[in-house]
Amino acid sequence: MAIISHRCKNEKGQALVEFTLMFPIFLAVMIGLAAISMIFYSYVTTQLAVREGTNAIIRDPAGQTILKDPLGQVEAVKKIVRKYAFSFDSSSLNILVEPSDPAQWLQGVQVSVSATYYVPLPTVNMYLPGGANLRLGPVPLKAVSIMTIE
Repeated sequence: MAIISHRCKNEKGQALVEFTLMFPIFLAVMIGLAAISMIFYSYVTTQLAVREGTNAIIRDPAGQTILKDPLGQVEAVKKIVRKYAFSFDSSSLNILVEPSDPAQWLQGVQVSVSATYYVPLPTVNMYLPGGANLRLGPVPLKAVSIMTIE
């Protein structure tokens, strides 16, 4: 019995040392997982938003119902894309509609809606051994949807 109690006395701080050594690794894995999740969510949402914008053009190329907007049909498409990307910062979302002239939205014409979104990840500079510099920051995502008006 005396041997067991003597052994436990010497290992009293073992759990604290193990926690201290493993916590930074655990924290780095969790932060990396959160960043990857944010990038994946942004990618899927951007894809959905441009697809819905292109679909609105296909359903109503003349702009009689869905795309009726006092500012114009292109602005109506951009508004639809922003509506589906509601969780994004609008200033970080750049939307391009081609052809940009709604008069060219005729049967047989391919229309495309593309959006570029910068995922707002914090900017980190890491100096690596050997003089290398690793810079992490906002990640640009681009989504394009092309459909033909029938």
